[in-house]
Amino acid sequence: MMTFISLLALPLLAAVVGYALGLAAQYLKVEGDPLAEQISALLPNGQCGQCGYPGCAQAAEAMARGEAPPTCCPPGGQALAKQLATLLGVSLDASSQKLPQLATIDESACDGCGRCFKQCPFDAIVGATRQLHGVIQDACTGCGQCLSACPHSGIRLYDDPLFALAAPKPGTQGVRHA
Repeated sequence: MMTFISLLALPLLAAVVGYALGLAAQYLKVEGDPLAEQISALLPNGQCGQCGYPGCAQAAEAMARGEAPPTCCPPGGQALAKQLATLLGVSLDASSQKLPQLATIDESACDGCGRCFKQCPFDAIVGATRQLHGVIQDACTGCGQCLSACPHSGIRLYDDPLFALAAPKPGTQGVRHA
């Protein structure tokens, strides 16, 4: 009989604690900012850090508080900035719009120390120790964490050519076609 009671005590205790935790979660839940949740739903949620915040949720909260402009997300581009400006009810300042960035390694400055690929959170830098390193452009988010890791300043960021605005052809500025 004592064995039977001891076998039932543990599941009964687990059920009581589970019920208490369920009640606590229901009554003690913290309501989030609905505006920040709407902004977060629009953001790409790549957690790249190009905006200066550790993740998209933190950037959304900063935008909802008015601490970050709607143009702070380079991977989202101009279309996302317009959506965010409309949602926030602010005017869009095109001068603060940044294009998405990509990293590149200068071959003459790379000695293969390996610090950059250890620092990259997206595994976009490949190479072996004492060998030339390279950047996988499809994996690079342009977060810039590799810049400070390179002791030779051999890494630089440049605008992603896929998102660069089409430049006018030389000699066609101001020419109108009928």
